[in-house]
Amino acid sequence: MRVKLLLLLFGLYLFQCFSALGQAPVVKGGYCDTGGGAFDILPTYQGCGSLTVDLQNKVAGAQSVGYIMDYDISTSPDKAPTVNTHTYTKLGTYTILQLGSANGTGFSLCKQVKVLENRKVNATLKISCGTYALVTIADDEITQAYDYIEINWGPAWGTKVWKKGEALTVNQAYFDAIPNITVQGKYTASCSGDINILTPENADNSVEAIQIKRVEMQQDGRIALLYEGLDGVSTEIFYGDNGVFKTTDIIRSQKQPGNLTIDKNLNPENQYTVKLVSENCGGKKDSREVGTMVLKATALEGEIELEWNQYANKSEFAAYNLLRDDVVIKSFQSVDEVKWTDKDLDCNKEYVYQIVALTSLARSFSAAKTVKTTTSAPEKITKASVTVEAGNMVAADVVLEGKGLTGTYNLIVERAEQGSADFKQVSGVQNQVIHFEDKGVNTSGTSYCYRFSYENSCPLRSEFSDPVCTILLRQTPTSLTWNDANPFTEGLDSYDVIQTDANAGTAGLPVGLDTSYDLDLNNLVNADYSFQIRAHAKSGNLLSFSNLVRYDRKPVILIPDAFTPNGDTHNDLLEVKGVFVSSFKISVFNRWGQVVFQSDDMTDAWDGKIKGVDAPAGYYTYKTEIIDVYDQPFAKSGTVLLIR
Repeated sequence: MRVKLLLLLFGLYLFQCFSALGQAPVVKGGYCDTGGGAFDILPTYQGCGSLTVDLQNKVAGAQSVGYIMDYDISTSPDKAPTVNTHTYTKLGTYTILQLGSANGTGFSLCKQVKVLENRKVNATLKISCGTYALVTIADDEITQAYDYIEINWGPAWGTKVWKKGEALTVNQAYFDAIPNITVQGKYTASCSGDINILTPENADNSVEAIQIKRVEMQQDGRIALLYEGLDGVSTEIFYGDNGVFKTTDIIRSQKQPGNLTIDKNLNPENQYTVKLVSENCGGKKDSREVGTMVLKATALEGEIELEWNQYANKSEFAAYNLLRDDVVIKSFQSVDEVKWTDKDLDCNKEYVYQIVALTSLARSFSAAKTVKTTTSAPEKITKASVTVEAGNMVAADVVLEGKGLTGTYNLIVERAEQGSADFKQVSGVQNQVIHFEDKGVNTSGTSYCYRFSYENSCPLRSEFSDPVCTILLRQTPTSLTWNDANPFTEGLDSYDVIQTDANAGTAGLPVGLDTSYDLDLNNLVNADYSFQIRAHAKSGNLLSFSNLVRYDRKPVILIPDAFTPNGDTHNDLLEVKGVFVSSFKISVFNRWGQVVFQSDDMTDAWDGKIKGVDAPAGYYTYKTEIIDVYDQPFAKSGTVLLIR
C-alpha cells in the first residue's frame, strides 16, 4: 500500500513537471501502461476553442503505429487508426492512446490534450453622469474557466486585471467621453478568449443610448417619431429648421415612450431636423440629429420621375430605399444618388411612393406621394426592318418610340404574301420582343410583307405601320438579280448591294432602282464573298434586307446539252461559257472516238461541221481540260446532241 502511494505521488510530480515545461501530461492506467511508446503533440497540447493537433511518432523502428484520439482508459481499445491528425472542437480534456510495435514487441503511451474555453466573458456596462463607467462581470462557468480577466478601459486609461475572488463590479472614472471598453478572458501560459466590446451607446443606463430610431414626415406636415429612452431620465423633443431648434413641449421619462407626433403645422415639402435633449447629472445631453426626407414625384408619359434630398449627415448614411406601395423596389448605396425614373408601370394606375434614408442609428421616411400615370395612345411605328435569314426565316426588328410607351406591352406582328392584303397575326400573345423571328415561311420561293402595331398596358393600340416586304436575291455566274416588286407601299428610294469579304470588310454599292447587278469578276480577287441587297424606303426609316448569297471563285463551265445548226440564228453553235478560268481546252469526238472539233479558246464555237461538211445528227462526246485562277486543274466531260 505504501509503495502504491509513493508511485501515485511520483506520478503527480511528473504531471506537474511536464505541465510546467509546456509538455503534454502523460496518463497512466489501462492499456496506457504497456510502455515503450513515445510521441510529440504539435504545435501544442492545449488551446482555446477548436484545437488541431499533429502527432509525431518518436519510437525508432516502429511499425503499425496508430492513435485513438479520445481514449477511455477503462476500456479495451479497438484497432488504432493510422491517422495522426485530429481537430477537437468541444471543450474538455482528451486522452490520446498510441499503439504500435518495434522489434517484435508492442508498445503504448497515453498523453492528454486540453481544449480551453474561448467564449466571450459575459459582462455589462453602466454609465453614471456620462463620465463614470461600471463594468459588471457575470459569475458563470465562462468566467470561472479563465485564469484571469483583462479589462481594457481605452487607449489612454490602461487595463485592469480581474482575478477570481475579487468583486464582480469594477469601475473607472473619465474626464471626457467614454471610449469603447473591452473585456477578455485569458490563461496564464496559453491562449486568450474572444473579446467582448462594451460600447457607451449600448450601456444599460447611459444617456448615450437615448437615440431616435425612426422619423416619418406625414402628408399633413406632422412628424411621427419613435425613440428609445430611459426610465426616470427626462427627455425633451426638439425640431430644427435651418439650424434653429425649437422645443415641441413634449417631455417623456420612459424607456419606451410610445409613438409620438410633432404637430407644429410644418410644411412636408421642407427639410427639418429632430433631436432629443436628456437630463444628465444636472446638465443636458443631446442625441444624434435625424433629418427628414422630402420626395418629389412627377408623372411623365408612361413613367414617373422621382427625386429626393441628399441626407444631411453623410458619415451616418447607409442607403436609400425607394418604396412603391409599401414595397422596396430599388436601393441606392451612394448618398449622392438622389434621382430615379420608374418605368415599370401600368397605365392609368395610382402608385404611392416613399423614400427612406437608412443611417447607422435611425430610419427617416419622407411623406408618401400618390401619383397617377398618364399615357397617350401609342404612335404609329415608323422605324422597322425585315431581313431574310437562312433556314427559311425572316427576322423583323422594330424601333419603339414616341408617346404611349409603357413598361409592359404587346408588339403585334402581321404577315401576308406580297401582293395580298390578307394580313394575319404571326406573333404570340403579349409579345415582349422587338426582334421577332418568323420561322413559318418559304423564303426561297415567296416574298412576304410585314406590318407592326404597338399595344401598351392601358391597353391602347397604335395604327399599323406601313408594310415592309422581303427581297429574294438570286445569283448567276456573272450577276445578281432580285424580285422587282416594290418592298414598300410608301415608295422605294433605292437599293444597295452590300458586298462583304474577309479582307476588305463590307461595302455598300448603290444601284439606284435597278433590280440586277453585274459582278465585276476581274476585281473579285479574294476567295469568298457574300452579297446582300438592302432597300431603302422613301421615308428613310423602313429597310428591307434580302437573303445572303455566298459567292466564291470556283471555276464554272456551262455547256449546252444540245444545239441545232440550222441557220435560224438560235442555238446554232456549241458555245462554252465559263468564269474563273485561267486556261481552257475542249475536244469533241464522234461515236468512233475521232476528234471532230478542238480548241483552246473559249470564245470559239463548233458550228456542227467536219472539214466544212455538215456533221451527221446524233450524240457527240466532249472533254474539257481547265486550269482555274488558283492554278488548280479541273476537268469536265459529257455528251451533246446535234439536231438537224
